[in-house]
Amino acid sequence: MVSPISLTPEEQKTLRRQQRRAVGRVSERIHYVLLFARGYDVAEIAALYQVDERTVETWLERFRTAGVGGLDDLPRSGRPRLARAVAEAEAIRCLEGSATETGVERTTWTRRLLQRHLGERLDLRLSKSSLTRLIARLGFVWSRPKLGVRQADPEELTREEMNEIVATAARVYPEAPCLFADECDLHQLPVVRGQYQRRGQQGEVPTPGTNHKQPVFGFLEARTGEWHYFLTQRRRSRDFLECLHELAKRYPTGPILLFVDNASIHKSQVTLRWLERHPRFHLLFLPSYSGHKCNPVEKVWWALKDCCAANELYPSVEAVQDATHAFFSRFTREAARQLTVCNRLFNDQPVPLSNAA
Repeated sequence: MVSPISLTPEEQKTLRRQQRRAVGRVSERIHYVLLFARGYDVAEIAALYQVDERTVETWLERFRTAGVGGLDDLPRSGRPRLARAVAEAEAIRCLEGSATETGVERTTWTRRLLQRHLGERLDLRLSKSSLTRLIARLGFVWSRPKLGVRQADPEELTREEMNEIVATAARVYPEAPCLFADECDLHQLPVVRGQYQRRGQQGEVPTPGTNHKQPVFGFLEARTGEWHYFLTQRRRSRDFLECLHELAKRYPTGPILLFVDNASIHKSQVTLRWLERHPRFHLLFLPSYSGHKCNPVEKVWWALKDCCAANELYPSVEAVQDATHAFFSRFTREAARQLTVCNRLFNDQPVPLSNAA
């Protein structure tokens, strides 16, 4: 028979605070005490928590003799936990790095590989469930990483250096057109974008049985906003050079400055040999991994895909071509300037592309 327990208001307040902070069985034991002090008998508390009455009596007596601290679990005998600080440090070192750095034959860690590595390096034999708990306790979860732009190498051009190249080229060739070039693919498969839908209903965008794509080469004259584009069969060096051949007809005299990214078609042997035979073209390469920042043609592609490709299934590649022609028939020089801010390509300072000294 358990003697009654009387709690002062301050003790009740302390117990309730401890109950909110504690978890699992300790929180439940504190609740035994609070209910018993309010007049519940042992049988009612045992029925409420679906435990044996002797369990309730044990923890009430523990509270009577040792206070709140008596409700904590006592140290248990038996084999100590294997995943100690050394194992945790080694697991963190592995999971934060690449598996190849430790001589493992894979580039990513799996539980099996980590289990084997800890066994070989630390002579630590962890079961699969123990390793799973260790990984969770260290704050790691299994998920897909994201692609990130790598840091530029010291030898790569900065925006300021690129600005200077543009300005220098304009001073050397004051009458030459400054063309920024880029390529993209328009797919028959729709680009899925957000749109208004009824609450609780998710619309479906139909997809073709077989996806086809239409390559587009675009060239923007930075001084005037004049836009040139070509639909080709593929995105090869040969297709790129066919576009340059057409540009040579549209700019029949003088040098042509052409700013391109580091795509292979701009550096291939076929392209280099063609450029040797056509010295009017001067290719200037944009900084690596920064074409979306330095090349204004990227914004033209964004506008094209938003207008023509978002959530729209075209019945054929010919329909994709028609939509592209229709978009660019409305794409004026003023529209190009608004999209690309041609006189402020790389920073907030105007690039002296015209009337250069």
